[in-house]
Amino acid sequence: MELKAHFSDIRKVIIDHLSGAQLEIAAAVAWFTDRDIFEVLCKKARLGVKVSVVLIGDEINQGAGRLNFTKLQNLGGQVVFLAPGSATEPIMHHKFCVVDRNTVITGSYNWSQKARSNDENITVVTDADAFAQEYFDAFESLLDRAGCAIPQPAVIDIEAARRRLELIRNLVLLGEQEELGPHVRKLRSAAGSLGLGQIVVALESGEFTTALELINDHLNRATSLVLADDVDIAQLRFELSVLELRLESLSNEKADLDRYLITFNRRHNEALGNLIQCLLRARAELARLIASEQTKPETRKEAEAKARQAEEDCEDYSQQHVELRNEAPLPSLSEDEVWELKAVYRKACGLCHPDKFPEEQKEAATKAFIDLQAAYQSNDLSKVRQIHSKLAAHGLPATRSTTLRVVDKLKAAIAELEHAITRIAAELTTLHSSDAYCLLKAAGDNEIGWQEFFERQRALLEAELATVESQIVAHREAVVTPNYMEEA
Repeated sequence: MELKAHFSDIRKVIIDHLSGAQLEIAAAVAWFTDRDIFEVLCKKARLGVKVSVVLIGDEINQGAGRLNFTKLQNLGGQVVFLAPGSATEPIMHHKFCVVDRNTVITGSYNWSQKARSNDENITVVTDADAFAQEYFDAFESLLDRAGCAIPQPAVIDIEAARRRLELIRNLVLLGEQEELGPHVRKLRSAAGSLGLGQIVVALESGEFTTALELINDHLNRATSLVLADDVDIAQLRFELSVLELRLESLSNEKADLDRYLITFNRRHNEALGNLIQCLLRARAELARLIASEQTKPETRKEAEAKARQAEEDCEDYSQQHVELRNEAPLPSLSEDEVWELKAVYRKACGLCHPDKFPEEQKEAATKAFIDLQAAYQSNDLSKVRQIHSKLAAHGLPATRSTTLRVVDKLKAAIAELEHAITRIAAELTTLHSSDAYCLLKAAGDNEIGWQEFFERQRALLEAELATVESQIVAHREAVVTPNYMEEA
């Protein structure tokens, strides 16, 4: 499973993934007014892809100027409008899409014209069949809410489901997989209400080892089964799992950017630090000479302020240059090693991110997360592997989306994650607008491109240094010459 957060060109990212659909598109978005995305759905429906969309039935989606959803329906697509919301039926605020049941697009971005100019982000999860099934189960529950799904029994017999799981487990252990069909089909009817989607997917795809692990875990956590009429808890658990996913993808994006900036800064200092230090000293000296030549109080005061600023800039950079030079060398990684570093880091991050754990588990998660961050930012692939192996073998307690049972606790956890997501998204926005990030983008995406950028920068800095040094000589001569003429 791969996670990728996107902060720009979001509409294009969505269109690209929709355009690649081969079998099915299921989208639940609160508001849908983007004509370009709509035309992609119509095109896919025309080509035989199953397209289903769930929207809010309000003025934005059904009023004047709306999209021609009848066109999509005439092409074989399904368009379902949910009630705008009431005291007993909450408004549908989902913004997710499942493509071919193995890719999920989720985030804050509505498929609307207005969203194009908003500060939004999405997470794309690829190669994630079991994970996508959870979202598809949520999509089917929306269809059921609108009366468009196959009717299910109002109450699920939890005990009957438990016995059927035990029967399925025994059949797998006995090697009698050919007998599973009827039992899996009956289990599928309870999958959405009881959180059995991953088990059904594993059984139907023949991944029996995975299915056994999931069944054992589910039976060991029998108290986690959710009654069909306990809708609030089921919806809150799904919402919490969505927020945990978004938090994880945003955290990964920020960690990647932090690591790139740290690595780039170190390489920049190694390649150009001495030259920049010489240039800053020369600028400070020239500014001091210019200040000493001023005779008018106003211009002299302004020139001395510029000289002090140039000297402070030189001193600050020199201190930073020395600190970076004295740090342990930063390992250089090949492209394959960088890919592995990111992949292993993300797996480990998903196992220990502090914001995904309740208060009593935060201390252990925080310690592991800090160690992981330090190793990742230091390009220490060996250490990141070690941390991941330890977490994978021994782990931390389960995340809140699978351990919390009380509605109030779930709501509190959701509010906490929403706050964390807002904070990290703001930090990423600040990083993307920083001078350091602009310099990094100008340099390129890898260390090979950086070296070429450093050579170009070196030529520019050397030319500027030569100019400043010649100006220093000229100002010194201008001071010495009048004195010489007076003595003569």
